Amino acid sequence: MAAIDFNNVVDLYIRVSTSEQAEEGYSVAEQEERLRSYCAAFNYIINAIHIDPGFSGASLDRPGIKKVMYDVEHGRCKKVIVWKLDRLSRSQKDTLILLEDVFLANDCNFISLMESFDTSTPFGRCIVGILAAFAQMERENIKIRTMMGRQARIRDGHFHGSRCPLGYKFQYAPDGTLLSNDLVVDPYTSKLVQEVFRLFLSGSSLSSISAHMASTYGCSIYDWSNSTAIRRILSNPIYMGNVRVGNELYPGIHEPLVSETDWYMVAAMLKHNKEQQKRTYAYQISGGAYADNLLTGLLFCGDCGARMYARRVSQNKKKYICHSVAKTSPAMIKSDHCTNRLHPFTVHQLDEMVINEILKLSLDRPGFDMLCDQPDESSKSEDKEIYEERLAEVNRQLDRLVKLYQTGLIDLDNISARLGDLNQEKNFLEGNIATINEITPADLRETAWKSIQSLQSVLDNGDMDEVHRIIHTLIDKVVVFNADVTIYWSFC
Repeated sequence: MAAIDFNNVVDLYIRVSTSEQAEEGYSVAEQEERLRSYCAAFNYIINAIHIDPGFSGASLDRPGIKKVMYDVEHGRCKKVIVWKLDRLSRSQKDTLILLEDVFLANDCNFISLMESFDTSTPFGRCIVGILAAFAQMERENIKIRTMMGRQARIRDGHFHGSRCPLGYKFQYAPDGTLLSNDLVVDPYTSKLVQEVFRLFLSGSSLSSISAHMASTYGCSIYDWSNSTAIRRILSNPIYMGNVRVGNELYPGIHEPLVSETDWYMVAAMLKHNKEQQKRTYAYQISGGAYADNLLTGLLFCGDCGARMYARRVSQNKKKYICHSVAKTSPAMIKSDHCTNRLHPFTVHQLDEMVINEILKLSLDRPGFDMLCDQPDESSKSEDKEIYEERLAEVNRQLDRLVKLYQTGLIDLDNISARLGDLNQEKNFLEGNIATINEITPADLRETAWKSIQSLQSVLDNGDMDEVHRIIHTLIDKVVVFNADVTIYWSFC
């Protein structure tokens, strides 16, 4: 029996990425067939065939190439053969590391079929270095082409990202296959996002919104437990219908959850809050302190419809100014010809005027009853339907996790946290549904009436956060046009 020439013992290495297999025909079977034919022609003995299917050549973090390196370093082969140099790596640095520090350092040669060279000759070692440089250049070109394609897609309004923003969902086939990462509004989570914006525009702090959302909806869908999570939502331009490339915004093809006006108003308020970390209390009314800028978030111009904000007009005077008149924030301007410049009220006077209207109403129950209309039952029914759909989905997820545990496919330790989050959300949803079922129009009117009656005592106690909450609960908006002021009540 003839002795085996150990110098003829080889490892075959095969790599193919998904896109290359689909577009260029670099299939695993085809590469293996050609490598085996080559070994048969030269009487090479195959020690092992190592395959990396679906792996990029951009790094060495591949199980197959690691096994090749192990065989070389432990003397199990004397040659490594690939079909083409870029199968080994598309990185010049990684290619040279493999050649110099792994193959040649362990007296192992490298052969590439397509380039017709091997490293057993000086010329082969030289040409490998040159070709490795070209392989890296191609990798860089692929990277640039991919980036340009991604940027072009975003400029066309498509969302690009692997994680769907809260409030939206991707489109999936019934079998779970991703059809598109274009954003579709999710009925349940979109309401949560809109509630965050509504609360902030009504003057609630980030920490109070965080506490409210966590206590009302739980944290199984989103981590409401810190103000950074709230700020992340409020700062995301995706919610006003835009997509972003770098610092550039482009109109998206998805449906916005808030208006551009509200989003830019929130951005201005966040910037202001950052500059002034604590809200100051500047004035006195009825013997007790009350907060400056109580109506921020409620005021609208009666001419152009833009929002109004508090602005210092002299050393000791502040007024609510229409954004179209002030022109300090282009995104907030609604008209270049707004005439709402003549209203005589300072911030203090307008805030006091609204407070006094609520106090007057607290002494006139017949007048309050005349203002009240029946609440819109359709929105109540819609909320209930959305909650019930989400509850059904939570129950399905709980059932799937329990079945995985019962069949032994997953340990209880691995799902206990998720089960806890889902059960918490289930309890919140069931509580919200029960509340919707129990609340009647009369209940809503009585709640509003109690808030109205409580305002005077809250003012006397100096609890300005509670004053702010009452005002923003009772009032939808205040429209100002020069000297005319109209209050739109939330309970009417």
